[in-house]
Amino acid sequence: MQAGRSPPHRPGIAEDEMTQITFSQTAVTKRILADGEHVGELYRHTDPLDGGAVYIAHLDEDPRGFRRIRDRARVRGVVASMVDSHPLW
Repeated sequence: MQAGRSPPHRPGIAEDEMTQITFSQTAVTKRILADGEHVGELYRHTDPLDGGAVYIAHLDEDPRGFRRIRDRARVRGVVASMVDSHPLW
């Protein structure tokens, strides 16, 4: 999404409902899709300190920067929250 644009129109969905988040695999990353529209990237890295997985979520045009997520079960919820609170959309 470009700066100043609103999130994708979702007919029949109330404003207080969260965006539908899905992921699509690329060669190195996963693309973050919000209601079918590409909005960012998700990377998986190994933490050098403990060897565990760390997920890095980065949304396009987000001045807040990226988020590190250690719990895989929380990735979709954290990304949905990031998309819904994006300051430029």
